[in-house]
Amino acid sequence: MSADRFSRLGSLVAIAVLLAGCGGGAAAVAPGGPAATSPVGADRGTARFTIAVPKASASTASARRSPRYVSPATASMTVSIVTNPGGSSQVNETVGLTPTSNGCSSTLASTSCTLTISLPAGSYDAAISTYDGANGTGNELSQGQLVDFTIAEGQANAIALTLSGIPASLHVIGAAYPVQGSQSGGFTLYGAGAQNLIVEALDPDGNVIVGPGSPTFTLAQSAGSGFTIANPTATSPNTVKLTPPGTNGTSETFSLTAAYSDSTCSISGAVCSATFSVKNDVQTLFAVNPSAGDVTAYAPPYTGTPATITNSLSEPFSLAVDASSNLFVADESLNTVTEYAPPYTGAPITSISSSVNGPKQMRLDAVSDLFVIDSSAVTEYAPPYTGTPTSITNTISEPGAIALNTSGELFVGNLSSNKVTGYTSPYTGAPAVTISTGINYPGSLAFDAAGDLFVANQTGETVTEYAAPYTGSPKVTISSGISGPESLVFDPLGNLFVANHAGNTVTEYASPYTGAPVVTLSGLSQPNALVLDGAGDLFVANQANSTISIYAPPYTGTPTTISTGLSHPDAIQLTP
Repeated sequence: MSADRFSRLGSLVAIAVLLAGCGGGAAAVAPGGPAATSPVGADRGTARFTIAVPKASASTASARRSPRYVSPATASMTVSIVTNPGGSSQVNETVGLTPTSNGCSSTLASTSCTLTISLPAGSYDAAISTYDGANGTGNELSQGQLVDFTIAEGQANAIALTLSGIPASLHVIGAAYPVQGSQSGGFTLYGAGAQNLIVEALDPDGNVIVGPGSPTFTLAQSAGSGFTIANPTATSPNTVKLTPPGTNGTSETFSLTAAYSDSTCSISGAVCSATFSVKNDVQTLFAVNPSAGDVTAYAPPYTGTPATITNSLSEPFSLAVDASSNLFVADESLNTVTEYAPPYTGAPITSISSSVNGPKQMRLDAVSDLFVIDSSAVTEYAPPYTGTPTSITNTISEPGAIALNTSGELFVGNLSSNKVTGYTSPYTGAPAVTISTGINYPGSLAFDAAGDLFVANQTGETVTEYAAPYTGSPKVTISSGISGPESLVFDPLGNLFVANHAGNTVTEYASPYTGAPVVTLSGLSQPNALVLDGAGDLFVANQANSTISIYAPPYTGTPTTISTGLSHPDAIQLTP
């Protein structure tokens, strides 16, 4: 696992047992200091236990590589020593491990504490446990079981000691953009490429257990089939690789097992197994071709012959796809919106014509209500789309773009009046918000994850950002690299992509969007539509030369080009 993944979690630390020969008598214990306080004779030695508790913020590479697991939450430890053979108890000691404990000193990286024990020469077994409470109370965090050591008369003895972290839970997270979701809710792996998952054991205080005191992991198929597993290796002990079948909707359940060389998993409260599911999502790409009178559908890797949708179409203009992958196509000349179910080549399952008049753009909200704009209104249709629609006309003036925020508020870009109007459900009243400052022919709208509204001003050659309640001046005005912006899209990290139709470029901007583009994709041909897939690939529709360019992150390489079946594409969409 990469070092930076654990920077937030503290570090590993060393525990040393240093033994030196001295003279005889019963065992003596000093909770701190360089040596035992009782007299020692020729037949005695000292066992010196030094433990360093890392600070939670410690993150240096050398600390992370330390060869024992000690949790940053450690507050005390217990030491039990018995003779071997025989099992006669010699020492039962509890030691505080905080900066104010006897024998402890603190640095920015760790708190180092020492326990020195005088023992007769001979063979012994030691058991050590660490806890997050004082005096051996609270959660047990790590343990060293029956560690054999020998005190040789008149000699210094160094004994390696490993503490195994006790797992309270096993954690699975995606290691790359194409793996989305969670361990509890299930993961979705987008595309057909192999992807990594990170598997971790966490101690009771939520710290990652790594190093020789950590378990080894094995992943196995529990239910379903199709995925191929590559289990962790010695060089990548926390990385599991899954290769999906490349079939949309294939789901599989996996069992994760943590194993130790000792009996750590038998300790009360130790959690050494977990299950989770992964679904493969292979997205279909749609392109609407008004001049050809069809919609073309492409399966990954998108370069083959597409399926062509022509049934009930004449001049299709825009697209929308719902959560069930049903496709909606707005036809400008027929004044209809038709809905198609996979595999899309049959007759439409729904045809909407009531109040449809030259439809130009569509959006679906969180409950699959469909919003359609024409030259003078926005019309809302509720599933199954056969009832009387709601018509939104108040202050609407040549609507050219629509967007919905997470609160269900509808925003409309009005081209002829250079305004954006915002409406609250049921949308039939006067606008709750009217934005005019910085607006100049608003042809595209988009919201970022924080709820800020972004407006592409096609004539103004800017993209303007407005923070809620959206009534003031723009929060940011982006002009660098902007030339006739026609489409906006955000990735999950908040990066903004702009299709510059007049400039034949796509520009990417990082938050807070005040600087020059971080990436400029040139050589495009009147780009007018953008979408991002679940793997982070960027699709660009080039209206002038009838192609779609696909750029893989970080978007600086040569794109894959789709040309088969395309005729001046005006909109593109992907299935969820």
